[in-house]
This record gives sequence, C-alpha cells and structure tokens, in this order.
Amino acid sequence: MDKKEPLIIALDMDGTLLNDKKKISLKTLFLLRKLNKKENVHVVFSSGRPSRALWRYYKLLKLDTPMICYNGAYVFHPYDKDFPTHAFEFPRKLILEVNEKLKSHIKNIMCETDTEIWCDVKDEYLAKFFWFNDMDVHYGELKDTLTKDPMTCIVQTPYEYRDDRQDIDKILKKYPEIGARFWTGSPYFELCYKDVSKGAALKKIADYYHVKPENVIAFGDSTNDIEMFDFAGTSVVMSNGKDNIKNADMVSLRDNNHNGIYYSLKKILNA
Repeated sequence: MDKKEPLIIALDMDGTLLNDKKKISLKTLFLLRKLNKKENVHVVFSSGRPSRALWRYYKLLKLDTPMICYNGAYVFHPYDKDFPTHAFEFPRKLILEVNEKLKSHIKNIMCETDTEIWCDVKDEYLAKFFWFNDMDVHYGELKDTLTKDPMTCIVQTPYEYRDDRQDIDKILKKYPEIGARFWTGSPYFELCYKDVSKGAALKKIADYYHVKPENVIAFGDSTNDIEMFDFAGTSVVMSNGKDNIKNADMVSLRDNNHNGIYYSLKKILNA
C-alpha cells in the first residue's frame, strides 16, 4: 500500500462499523472523520441496507463519497452528479417464478426499490432493519402486488435458522445466474444475481477515483463481504464475524463492540 496514492476504506455496517446497539463508537467515529478530511482518502459504506438506513451514519461521519447499498445492487453518490449511478433491477417475472418454486420454504418475502416496498405480510424485523417509515408499502402476495422490477428480494424461511439451505440451493441450481446469501444466525436469506456484489460495486468506485486495488482496505463480517475481500488489497474480517470467511488478510484486533475498526485501521495505516 502506497500512502501517497488515493486510498479507499470500505466499511460494512452491521456487525462491523456498528456495534450491537447499532451505534458507531466515538474512537472509530473521530478516526474516520479525520481520515475522511484527507483529500486522497475515501471512506465508503458498503452495506446490504438501503440508502435511507445509512443516511444518519453518513451524515454523522460527514462523508462525501458514494454509497454501496443492497450488497452492490445500488451504487450512487448523493452529491456528485458526475458519479455514474448503478441501479440493478431484479426481473419481476423471475422473482415470481422463483417464489413459486420455493413456496414451501417461504414464510414471508419482501422486495423493494428505493421508494417502494412489497411484502407478503407485516414483519417488524424487516420494517426496522429496512426502515419502512415514509415508504410506499404494499402488503399481499407478490403475484398480486409486485408491479415493478425491484433492487432486492429478501426471503424469510419458516425455520429458526437455515437447516433448509440444501433444499433451497438445489432448487436455485435451475437458475444458474442467481444464488442465495443467507443471513448469519437467522431464518432470512437474500436472492441475488451472482455478478451483483459488493466487490463489483467497490471496483466501480475504485475506477472512478483511480484507486488501485492494493490501496483498498475493506472491513466486513459475513459471506456477503467475500467478493469485496477478493477485490481489496487489504481485507479485514471482524473477530466477531463468520468463521468460514477464509479469504480475508487479517482478523480485526478487536470486535465490533470494542473499537475493532479503530485499532485495526491504526495498525494497517501505521505499518
């Protein structure tokens, strides 16, 4: 890593930048603000969340950089009109077809654009995580309500965790272009196109700012960060993260509740 060249610090949110109370620790906050003031440093959010669920953190850090939302399906810059917005649209017809094939494994399913939400039934967890407030929400079976190509599709299984994964993967093998990203320790998973990822989105941002991959530092904690780790020159999996993420360069010096990003960044940048 060349400290004289432009640098990107890409940050996953839940389980990484945010502690278990969904807050950014003061040490990490002040360090990231300080780094972001530097002309050649770009601090970037890289999350499965929608942009509306990132805004308060974005403003708190006083960022002026692109956001990666929906695990790479939506990439945009709130202030730079020259940045090329990337908005992936999941074909409605395909979602409805897969929904029918997975019917016995689905308790609830949610799709959304950045302005509208379609959900079979009400779900307090999804409503809180995806910030349903002020959104145009349509409840009812997707086959009757879904009228647009959404950016994301979240499925809740009727199982406590994901003991049905093999059956779901078997069904999805019939659709080679899509896959399932399972959420850690929960009954939810995300339907996704395999070429849409945080890594692909991060490459678009790096190309825009002319940052070499070796000058990209990425922090994450779960399998939706794997492609981002593959692209970044320095990848850090949180010590509270999943054990099966093998491609990270290092494990954070502390977890997300104890300034893991702060201490790890200090070590990397002082090396």
